[in-house]
Amino acid sequence: MSRSSTAKPTRTARLLRHVYRYALVLVLACTAIIALIFLEVDQQIPVSDKLTQIGSGLAASIIFAIIYTVLANREFAELIRQEINGQLSDHVTEIKREMNQLSQSFLPTDQYAATSGFDIRFNRAVTHDLRHSNIYFFRGTSAKYIPARLRLCSHQLDRIQVILLDPRDRAAIDARARDRRLRPEYEGKQIADIASEIKNEILQALIALFDCRRHCEIEIGLSNITSSVRIEILDEAMYTSFYRAMESQHDTHPETARFSKESQIYQVFRDESKRQMQLAAEHRCFTISDDDDDLIEYLVSLDFAEISADGLSAQRQAYEEFIAPFSDNLRTIGVSG
Repeated sequence: MSRSSTAKPTRTARLLRHVYRYALVLVLACTAIIALIFLEVDQQIPVSDKLTQIGSGLAASIIFAIIYTVLANREFAELIRQEINGQLSDHVTEIKREMNQLSQSFLPTDQYAATSGFDIRFNRAVTHDLRHSNIYFFRGTSAKYIPARLRLCSHQLDRIQVILLDPRDRAAIDARARDRRLRPEYEGKQIADIASEIKNEILQALIALFDCRRHCEIEIGLSNITSSVRIEILDEAMYTSFYRAMESQHDTHPETARFSKESQIYQVFRDESKRQMQLAAEHRCFTISDDDDDLIEYLVSLDFAEISADGLSAQRQAYEEFIAPFSDNLRTIGVSG
């Protein structure tokens, strides 16, 4: 048996049937009562005439009841439809409101796929948010691209905090090296070579960040946690880059999502980042009063023992050569302001 043949009538349909039945019974009952009264009151009229009158009255009453019921049924159905439509509209509005709240709380406002080259749309978004921000927090491996962003920032920031991998922690560096080995450009390279490259990136990033201290005092924290997520937090948004995403493992630049400051994700990571900076194994703040001797002393404490004045110059030159394509990309996308 088909589902349609066994389906029960809806509550609305049952109500409409009850209205029709009640109206019909009421009219017939009233007619019958009135007819009986007339039969008893007037004894002079023949019974046949009375029956004829009663039949005519019943027929008229039935016709009236049918017409009345049809009209009442139509009006009642319209009222029911209006009531249902109103309730549905209210429910839809409430669902949309709740969905918008959930979207703001948990869903990203934008996403950027993993790429082998620089993503123009991603860089434009980050630089736009940086232009309207007073803070910049970064947590990742080496922060090698951050100095280039700070150089093109047109206003003074209130606070810059950067958490990097501790170059003295061999286990943490090796773990990150194993992550990078999944990418095509590192295929065939030894873990030790990739680890050495990561340490050199950290060295160059620290020197370049030191040279950006005129923009703002830059607080450096070192960590031994090799997180699979890179974080950049600004006043209006947060960017999370997923190294472990499938596409990220096959491209140079990882898949990234942007969350607004209204989201719970932003609030959680912002608070977590503050705590991580407080608990970082090593703290150092680069200020305008520091000079190269202070920088060399700091780098030597991080086991970069070969660093000297000449070594700083060489590393600065090497970093400029490395960062030039990225800096050019930022300039050409029209977000350098």
